[in-house]
Amino acid sequence: MSWPHRNQLPKASQAWGQLPKFLLAAILIAILLGPGGCASSGAAMVIAEQGRARCTIVVGDRASEVVRFAAEELQRYLKRISGAEIPIQAAGKAPAGPCIFVGDSEPLKALKLRPAGLAKDAFTIKTAAGHLILLGGDDSATQFAVYTFLEKYLGVRWLWPGELGEVVPRSRSVAVGAIDEIQQPDFKWRNRGPGGALWGAAEGPTEMRARERLLGVSAAHQAEVALWEKRNKWGGMKIHGGHALGEIFPPEKYARSHPEYYALVGGKRAVPGPDYDYKHAGQVCTTNPDVVQVAIQWVRSFFDAHPDHDGVHVTMNDGAGFCECERCRALDSGELVKRAGIDAEETKKTAARNTVITDRIFTFVNQVAEGVQKTHPGKYVVSMAYSRYITPPRNVRLHPFVIPQYCLWSAYRHASPAWRQEHEQVAAGWAQAARRAGIYEYYINGSWPGLHRLVVPYLSASIKQLKRTGFDLYQTQSGDDFAINGINYYVAGKLLWDTSLDERAILDDFYGKGFGKAAPAIRRYHQRLERAWTAATADGTDVACQSLRATRLPELFTPELLRQCRRDLREAEQLADDPLVRKRVEFLGPGLRYTELTVAAVEAARKLEAVGVRLFPRKQALEDFRQAQRREDVSKLLAAALDAWQQRERFVEQLKDDYVVAYFWVKYNEVTREFNPLPQLKEMSR
Repeated sequence: MSWPHRNQLPKASQAWGQLPKFLLAAILIAILLGPGGCASSGAAMVIAEQGRARCTIVVGDRASEVVRFAAEELQRYLKRISGAEIPIQAAGKAPAGPCIFVGDSEPLKALKLRPAGLAKDAFTIKTAAGHLILLGGDDSATQFAVYTFLEKYLGVRWLWPGELGEVVPRSRSVAVGAIDEIQQPDFKWRNRGPGGALWGAAEGPTEMRARERLLGVSAAHQAEVALWEKRNKWGGMKIHGGHALGEIFPPEKYARSHPEYYALVGGKRAVPGPDYDYKHAGQVCTTNPDVVQVAIQWVRSFFDAHPDHDGVHVTMNDGAGFCECERCRALDSGELVKRAGIDAEETKKTAARNTVITDRIFTFVNQVAEGVQKTHPGKYVVSMAYSRYITPPRNVRLHPFVIPQYCLWSAYRHASPAWRQEHEQVAAGWAQAARRAGIYEYYINGSWPGLHRLVVPYLSASIKQLKRTGFDLYQTQSGDDFAINGINYYVAGKLLWDTSLDERAILDDFYGKGFGKAAPAIRRYHQRLERAWTAATADGTDVACQSLRATRLPELFTPELLRQCRRDLREAEQLADDPLVRKRVEFLGPGLRYTELTVAAVEAARKLEAVGVRLFPRKQALEDFRQAQRREDVSKLLAAALDAWQQRERFVEQLKDDYVVAYFWVKYNEVTREFNPLPQLKEMSR
């Protein structure tokens, strides 16, 4: 829009100049914000005028820490926008003048402005009687009201964690027009996850965030990521856990006293031994009545200790070793697993271990839920639909308070119509089988250590389809690779709250607000990587880092693709006419460098394998090297491979706290897959 010069305005328009300054500022701000900001009709509420506070933020005198923090966030951002220090008052009665009511309070009730019938996860943003109301059905929803007000009406954005990812407009005067809206999320659980036992370990934590801290990621880094999630309205219901048997049936409590609790495999009870990692194996006999009672009591104890939680997992452990006793097998449908699925390595062995076991697993989960309802009505018992129990049950109806969480592996494969169709069919079956169903979606996994995998169109279409199918719970397996795949998380958060949004408009806003004149180059950079992923996976192939020998990374990230990506970022730096925008462009650079270093390391290692030095398994690698080490070319290739992988390692270590790489998943890949040969290379070079 082009605005006429003041001297070109008609006399009636020039009369605006005779208005009081604060009212003129309010009217102009309302107009400038336009339909993408506040409504311009109705009386304006002036929040700040020429850097001075014109209202008071009010919280209840008994407001929770969550609500007080939301009020402080509002205060902080209003100061950054306008320079005005808006006072916060915890009041038993309303102060004089305009107020911003954050959360419920006696003054709000006294003024009879509180909306009636607000759902727990809903919030309202409303101007009334010269005041602004930011109120949620619960404290978390009140936080979402504050963040939505800042985003929708004042133009603030949180593109990724940390101050660099924040977009905060500047205006010394801030005003809003008439607002009256209520929002409620489409997905009631929007969790970036993951939960439960993830890092298998005989000692130390298995949960992701606790293991991250052990690996050296700071608590401050984790807190900033959690705050970014809250500001982008990730959250909702509280559901604990994932693979849960290590918690429910710890071997130190039951292995000796009750070996019969554990699965019968090959005619023997598979009692966990000293190498048990609390994630894999350790399966239980789900038809043993005592096992059911132990699980019921554990869930009851959990809810006693965590009454704020809505649900808890009783999911079987990862991997193999399910019970083969007659009672368990009698509940099976007799179907065979069509695909080995996720970590279902046992299905590759014998037909007896290749059966679908969904009915037996959810018979167990039903029994646990039935027992829990007697003491904790309304609480949910959750189980992943995974491995040999990934398909819906044939003969069992799910208890109303059982939530199956379908492990959709994954929309990143939906360039293949066949994969998309299969996933949608399985999802539809679970939605029909359960009163309430959830999704576990793999934005990252052990075979993908956080390299570029930009799949916004597929994730967006999947989220919308899942909502239409009947799902309202969604958890991801994610990382902190915001300089690499952060756009996936950003768009998903918006759509999980409101599936009616157009992901293209979300992207337009992201690029425009975050990168200004550099936006076209950054968009091209992302689209280039997105097209490359689509081309590499359209035939159904899963491009992965499961093993060094099988990975297709060099075929995906070709030298030409990486050169073009680097050129896009250089162009973006040249186009950036603002120091902050330039820093945002620079933030993306290390993400591309990580992918470049990984591909270079893979290629260097493959050259060593090409001359007969197999790098996995370790014993074989050392034997091959002993036989070939006298060759001059082998020594040179070893030195080159060692240097490439060490460069990658040093680079990753520098970034563990910088929101660039998914540090946890880089390390997870190293210890669980045959992809990173650095330990062998170091040993060979001694």
